[in-house]
Amino acid sequence: MAFLSRVFIKGLITLLPITLTLALLIWVATRAEWMFGEPLRQIIPDAFYFPGAGVFLAIVVIFLVGLAVNNFLTNRFVAFLEAQLERVPVIKNIYSPRRDVTQMVAKKEHSNLQRVVMVRMGDVETMGLITRDTFTDLPEGTIPPDHVAVFLPFSYGVGGFTVLVAKNKVRETALPAEKALQLSITGWVKG
Repeated sequence: MAFLSRVFIKGLITLLPITLTLALLIWVATRAEWMFGEPLRQIIPDAFYFPGAGVFLAIVVIFLVGLAVNNFLTNRFVAFLEAQLERVPVIKNIYSPRRDVTQMVAKKEHSNLQRVVMVRMGDVETMGLITRDTFTDLPEGTIPPDHVAVFLPFSYGVGGFTVLVAKNKVRETALPAEKALQLSITGWVKG
């Protein structure tokens, strides 16, 4: 019976991440097909529609928006639109944090994101990413000048939290950010 349990657990451990990944990809594709495919069906004849056309259209729209934002005028328009969204009370609380996180993760040249540190918390250390080391845009005295903001990712999940700690409690590492996130997400099980 113990042998059967071990074999079952190994099968579960093998299939679960694959199944969850495929389920997420299928969910994203299904949502894209629904959002872009349904309006497309209204525009083009049924003979030209094919399953996956909505996903294809979503990819094309994302690419075209990327091209458009590279244009100076379009980039200025997007900046203007974002400034207007920042003025609407409920929308700014939803939009701004998501935009900031997306931009932080997307920008490879963002030097702070590349700084992987160990934060000393009593007798233990935890790994994190420095997200900010200056707070000059905040009212004076809000954050002590010898503090940094460190994002501490959760293991086995998406998310984490940010702590403000004194610089002397932070130890720099030579780990690349991608490796640090991989270690954190897997609970340091996989190196």
